Amino acid sequence: MEFKQEELIDREIEIAGYLVQHFSIKHISEKTGLSKKLLAVHIRNMMQKLRAEDRSALMKLLREKLTSYQTRKS
Repeated sequence: MEFKQEELIDREIEIAGYLVQHFSIKHISEKTGLSKKLLAVHIRNMMQKLRAEDRSALMKLLREKLTSYQTRKS
């Protein structure tokens, strides 16, 4: 499964980058200026868009595909 441009918005890609670097939600919130609740919404949306059953599956998908998506988008 590859990311398609319409699947993840730029903010979700930014958050995904922090997640794969193992940043905590608190740290991501501080870096992005987003509330923890809004981050949870973005993470839930990413899980739905990528059809990840749980957060562990989401992390696996993000680690596998994030770099190739960012390279294609540039």
